[in-house]
Amino acid sequence: MWCGVKNIQTNIPLASYTTFKIGGPAKYFYCAKNIKNLIKVIKIARRKKILFFILGCGSNILVSDEGFNGLVIKNEILETKIVKTLKQNINFQQKLDARYFPAHPDKYLQFSDLDYQTEPFDTEVEVSAGMPLQSFIQWTFKNKLTGLQWFAGIPGSIGGAIICNIHGGAKLFSDYISEIVVLDKNNRIKKIKKKDVKFAYDFSGLKKEELIILKVKIFLSHGDIKRAKSVYQEWFKRKLKIQLQINCPGSIFKNFSLKITRKIGVPTSSAGWFIDQCELKGKKIGGAMVSKNHANFIINTGHGKAKDVIMLISLIKQKVRDKFNIQLQEEIQYIGF
Repeated sequence: MWCGVKNIQTNIPLASYTTFKIGGPAKYFYCAKNIKNLIKVIKIARRKKILFFILGCGSNILVSDEGFNGLVIKNEILETKIVKTLKQNINFQQKLDARYFPAHPDKYLQFSDLDYQTEPFDTEVEVSAGMPLQSFIQWTFKNKLTGLQWFAGIPGSIGGAIICNIHGGAKLFSDYISEIVVLDKNNRIKKIKKKDVKFAYDFSGLKKEELIILKVKIFLSHGDIKRAKSVYQEWFKRKLKIQLQINCPGSIFKNFSLKITRKIGVPTSSAGWFIDQCELKGKKIGGAMVSKNHANFIINTGHGKAKDVIMLISLIKQKVRDKFNIQLQEEIQYIGF
C-alpha cells in the first residue's frame, strides 16, 4: 500500500505527541526524517486519497478522543544552515499592531520594558519546518545571531510559527521571513517570497491554501548577543509565572484587534482579560480547567478528554459573548473532528 515507504505504524495514540496530552489514535503514523521521504509519503497519501495531517511539536492543537482516521506525518526534519551574508543590511520594520499592553500592569505581566529596536538584518538563514522553535533560537545564539529573542517560551515548530504567524511583544514572525519553500497541492516544490503571502496578526494566508511548508529562509542580525540572551531569559522567566508549559497547547483563543477593543471601550485586546472578567479562572469541566494563572490557557489536569475541552471552550465563548457582545475565535486547530 505504501509503495516502499518503511516504518508506517498503525493505531498510534496521539496524546503523547501533543502538548495537551489529549487525543485518540492515528490510523496510520509516520516519522519523516528528511524532505525526500516527507514528500514521498505525501504523494502516496494524495494519490490514494488518504486524509493526512502534518504534525510538528504538537502544540496549538486539540485531537479528537476518537483520534484521526488517516495518516499523521510527524515532521522530524531538523536542518539549519547559514545561507549567506547580505551585501546590504536590511532595516527591521516594526509591526506596532502586534504590541500588547496589559490592562492592569500591576495585575498582569508586561514585557514592553524588554523591547528594543532590532539591529539591521545582515544574515540569511535557512531552517526546516520541523525544527522546534526554541531549539532553533538556541542555534541562532550559538551562531552569534539575534532577532528571535522575543519568541522565548513559545512551544511549537518553525512551520507552526509561520502558519500561525506567532507574535512576541511587538514582533511578528513574518517580520523575519525572506522566502518560504512549500509543496503545493499538485506536489510541486515552490518558492514563495514573503511579499506574496498575506500576513497579519496571528494569521497567514497559507492556512487557507493546500500548501505544506518544507523550509523557510529568514533574516537575522549579528547584533548584541549578550543583550539578546538576557532578554530571552527574562522573557521566558516572566512567561513561566503565568503560562504553564505542560499539559497545555498554548493560547486557546486569538486576541482581539485594536479596532474592536477601541470600539467597545475596553483597555486591552487580550483574550485572557475578557475571560478573566467573566470570572472563569479555575473553572473545570471533567479533566479540563481554565488556568488560574492565565485565563487564555486550558490545562489538562491529568485525565482530560477532548470532549471536556470542547465543552469548556463553548462555555467560555458563551460567557464572553453574553458579557461583551463579541465572539472569541479559537487559535488552536481541531484534528479528527
